[in-house]
Amino acid sequence: MNFIVGKVRKFVITLLAVVAAVACSDSEDVSIINAELSVSTVDGETKECAVVLTAQQGMRYEITIDSDGGWCRLSDNSTTIMGEIAQGQATKIVYLYLQPNYSGVQRVAEIGVEFTGGKRFSLNLTQLSVEKPTPDNPNMSGVIKKAWPELPLCVENENFYYRYYTDNVGSKSNVRNYTMCFDRTKKAALWVAYPMHSFYTTGSAKRNDDFIAEPSIPVQYQPNLTRSYAGRYDRGHQIAAADRKCSQKMMDQTFYWTNMTPQYGDFNQKLWSNLEGKVRSEICADTLYVVTGAYFDGERHSSIAATTTAAGVSCPVPTHYYKLMLRTVNGRTGKAIAEISDASQLQAIGLFIQHHDSGGSTMLKSEYFMSVREIEQITGFDLFTMLNDSIEDEVESQYNPDAWF
Repeated sequence: MNFIVGKVRKFVITLLAVVAAVACSDSEDVSIINAELSVSTVDGETKECAVVLTAQQGMRYEITIDSDGGWCRLSDNSTTIMGEIAQGQATKIVYLYLQPNYSGVQRVAEIGVEFTGGKRFSLNLTQLSVEKPTPDNPNMSGVIKKAWPELPLCVENENFYYRYYTDNVGSKSNVRNYTMCFDRTKKAALWVAYPMHSFYTTGSAKRNDDFIAEPSIPVQYQPNLTRSYAGRYDRGHQIAAADRKCSQKMMDQTFYWTNMTPQYGDFNQKLWSNLEGKVRSEICADTLYVVTGAYFDGERHSSIAATTTAAGVSCPVPTHYYKLMLRTVNGRTGKAIAEISDASQLQAIGLFIQHHDSGGSTMLKSEYFMSVREIEQITGFDLFTMLNDSIEDEVESQYNPDAWF
């Protein structure tokens, strides 16, 4: 699987001098009416360009954009804007925002401009194609291309930080711990993906409850969790400390602020803790693959606040949490997930749980269980991408809670 992340480049706009006079008689005012693009051809990673309008003040205009797949849009994600040249101005700049082009072919956006009185311009913006970039974006620092079965597809988003962590354990070098997609707008990881095996859950590592900032993500985007969240919210792990006893460093990495979310105390200590234990009970000789996530949809139980604070930092509170699991049915095939082409050899399940005051209950209700495909549709993430294409739909559509726990 490849991480797909575009290089962030600031496109420097060089405005073209626009001088156009409309022929007139001695009794008419001299007017300047024109519309041009700041550039007519851009490379496949250019983020923006502009339409430069020139007209007398008070003249109204309308701009429409037609691009295949909507790769060229305005700042509000629309394709139409109306306005007028302001008092004291003769030039108006309207910015266009572009999605990267990794299609292998160039594409053209058709931009129409119409002024008061019917003066029309038809402009074409050509975007070249580029190869998918390697992950050298600062948001991808420390992440390399890996084909790990637990990984969701990593999509380009300027607010996402993708990180993975490793340690040397005994004679094994660079053993992977977990990977996460951290959203700086939520001050939380949207998902944390990790393998589970008895290798990870046995060892001498000790929990020291030393919550620390993730060292490579700007601290202003993280919650400050030297103390817990305000109110009755715990610092809830996404990957549990108990899942990483094989190495003190690995366990300590589970205490990064970025692995925490505000979880209601009873939910964290009872229901969620019980679920974590149930997941560990599914460990087999073949590896168990797990994705844990936090979801924010604006609807919440009355006991759950919209936000809490961590040392004065405002943090949204998740409305739901989810876990997804994938393993072989036999548990001892010795096969890589991508090598398996018979859906009956694999089992997958998801749980999607509303964040609530569980009242001390540890019960995993039937309503929590969902197929992987259903959770993909809710969250928008493409999960377990290493499944063989011929069986992906069948495996991700499975719904058999009785096969688990």
